Amino acid sequence: MAKIRHITLSLGNQAYQEMKRIILKRQIPPGGKLNEGELAKTLGISRTPVREAINRLEKEGLVEIFPQRGAFVVQFSEKDVYELFLIRENLEGLAAYLAAAKMNERHQAKLNSCVQGFEEPFSEEDTRRYAREDFKFHQTIVAISEARRLINLISTLHDHIRMFRLTTIGLSGRMKASLAEHRQILAALEKRDPEESEQRMRQHIRNVRDGVMANINFFLSNGGNDHPTGRRKSNATV
Repeated sequence: MAKIRHITLSLGNQAYQEMKRIILKRQIPPGGKLNEGELAKTLGISRTPVREAINRLEKEGLVEIFPQRGAFVVQFSEKDVYELFLIRENLEGLAAYLAAAKMNERHQAKLNSCVQGFEEPFSEEDTRRYAREDFKFHQTIVAISEARRLINLISTLHDHIRMFRLTTIGLSGRMKASLAEHRQILAALEKRDPEESEQRMRQHIRNVRDGVMANINFFLSNGGNDHPTGRRKSNATV
């Protein structure tokens, strides 16, 4: 974690951005405690903007605050993950429905560029590239919808997905199937068919969900030791 030096944003906003970054990168693991004093010292600021940032992160569902115990990075249960994908299916399905009517040549080119990056990976570096292009593909469709509130809601869901690395990339048998699914979504969007675009997106997210739930212990492992709910999956298997 780097000390805050910029003055273009308020200290609270800067603390929020830096703390969110380290949470999404799991530098503080799920279930890990957020110590206001230590964070303030590390960031080179007072406790007040750190507290503001923690409260903001709680509203986004990335942090849980327990009276008399403190703030902890959220730790999802199996039920939470399933619910996350259920919500994502509905919201991104709607985004695809809305995006279909707004598609133009520029949008098609951007989405095609993402799909072209979905070559089957053979190394860790290729897998990271695939993940970036996959995330960009979904973000682009959401942005094309031009539905501001929907975009904000999905952005929060994507933060949770990034935090827990809830992706089937790298799981046996999913790579080629995922590529085919993205092509089907793109084809429906290019036809400007709202119903098919929504249906293809929903099915894709259901398939991702099924892959994640089949390997749920892997995604929920390595949580914090001191979370007050005691939900850490210490015996998780891959």
